[in-house]
Amino acid sequence: MIRRMAIICMLFTLCAAAFPVQATSEDSWQLDWEVDLGEGYISTKPVIANETVFVRSSGFWTGDERPQVFAFSLEGEQRWNRTSATTVQHDMSPLILITNGTGPCGSWPELLVVGWADGTVEALNPENGTLVWNQSSYVQGWGITGALAVDGDHLVVPTRNGLMRICLSDGTIDFDVELDLGWRNGVLVTDGGFYIGDEAGTLWHVNREGNASSFASLEGSIRHPPLLTNAGILVHVQHPTSSAIYAINLSNETPILLHESGPSPAIPSMKGDYVVTGDSSFLSTFECQQHCTLRSQYSTTTNGELVWVEMNRIWYSVNLPTGHWSMASLNQTGAITNSTKFSTPHDGYGTAAPAFDEQRMVMGNDAGILMMFTLGQESLLDSEPVISEPYDWTPAFGAFILICFLFVGAYSTSLQRIDWAWKIVVLTMLISMLLLMPDLSSSWSQTVSEQTASEKSDQWNNTWPEAWAGTQIVVIEIDGEQETVGGLLGHETALDLTLAAAQEASWEVEVESTELGTFVVSINGEEGSGWEYFLDGERAGQSSDLQPVSESTVLEWRLVRR
Repeated sequence: MIRRMAIICMLFTLCAAAFPVQATSEDSWQLDWEVDLGEGYISTKPVIANETVFVRSSGFWTGDERPQVFAFSLEGEQRWNRTSATTVQHDMSPLILITNGTGPCGSWPELLVVGWADGTVEALNPENGTLVWNQSSYVQGWGITGALAVDGDHLVVPTRNGLMRICLSDGTIDFDVELDLGWRNGVLVTDGGFYIGDEAGTLWHVNREGNASSFASLEGSIRHPPLLTNAGILVHVQHPTSSAIYAINLSNETPILLHESGPSPAIPSMKGDYVVTGDSSFLSTFECQQHCTLRSQYSTTTNGELVWVEMNRIWYSVNLPTGHWSMASLNQTGAITNSTKFSTPHDGYGTAAPAFDEQRMVMGNDAGILMMFTLGQESLLDSEPVISEPYDWTPAFGAFILICFLFVGAYSTSLQRIDWAWKIVVLTMLISMLLLMPDLSSSWSQTVSEQTASEKSDQWNNTWPEAWAGTQIVVIEIDGEQETVGGLLGHETALDLTLAAAQEASWEVEVESTELGTFVVSINGEEGSGWEYFLDGERAGQSSDLQPVSESTVLEWRLVRR
């Protein structure tokens, strides 16, 4: 009896494993086309307008690669691109498309405005990418990294060390006020002037004459455009291992702590009375009327842009090695009722929000892949975000044959023909293994290839002491001259290993923490245009604090000069 039940259980298990399941939906998103922008992140939301998709890449800041702005047709054909030959790290100021108009300072055509990390503001012709006008701003390590804003006939620019107001007609400066160093600290435009935060946690107020005053002082860094709510100005302040959300009363300038949350905040977004924030721990929603109240939280990791679709849908990227995009649904009280995963053929790290028009969605990730999706017959609010691909009937036909064998085996068991049942089970397992063999062979081949590549990338120098063999080694190269520290053990990330070597050799290392991770700004006072690092001869693809290292590795830092 036990023997018979074991056979039946095995038959049902094989049946469940053999039959393929594939989600299909008539109203799902369809992938129309994709474009690889080359070396560089897509860290800000694309723009869809005038039958065109505009997108920028940040560049990896190494070799000959440079950040670019692209324009594509809705069919994926490149119309133009513009490269900044002089920009440096962290090109992530969102693109802004400005309609034509006239004001006291003059008239202007439709403009695509770009803030570059070399401190330059460029106004481009959206039709062909040609330059209409440009203006320069202060640079320290990098220049413009935050979101620009329109103020009537002027453009308001968050510079590296303050705020600049520019006439839209010709780019002339209305005022340029010096505050404190900022990073991705966009500007809020109000009737009473402008609000901007900085790396020291100060929220500044600047009036339209360019006079600045400290509005509130908070511990931490403000790395997003402040939000004006009915309860005051809301900011999400970043701390080294956590964050805090504040509402600052406009009348008495008193900050009220609303909630403490996880590290690496996203850029919060507001719709009506509701504000959504994100970080490495939660997606959170607040209702802000006379007071701001936390309504709900959803456990996730999102560190970039958040975008609303209508009043009850929020799209965000899950910023992990196995990341994807997700859509959270809100009820009438602002509480998150569910979050639906949206996978693409290029899941992974990402911080840029998707862009939408009536029936299209465009999204890009940290691998520099731009993707265009179109929607089926139903509207976005009623559709399930699932990518539907043409169904391959080959696996289904194979599963049908296997099920026939299993049915015969089950029937033999019912007739107490146990010997025949065992034969059917063995035959089914053999056929299943033959079907799986190509995938297993491919995976094995890939593993062997990666191991071989790892062995070939060994950067051992014969002049190094033998005692360093099998340990962690750090090399600093400046203009062809190298300093090396070896014999290090037990460090888990490239940044930890770098700081350990710096302590050993008395190097001075300055780092900068950003939403994309922690970056080395200078070593022994040398900044250049930035620092790039290599692991065993291969250039790394993420920030040093996120890059794991093995127990036997050679980490090399090289100074970039332009």
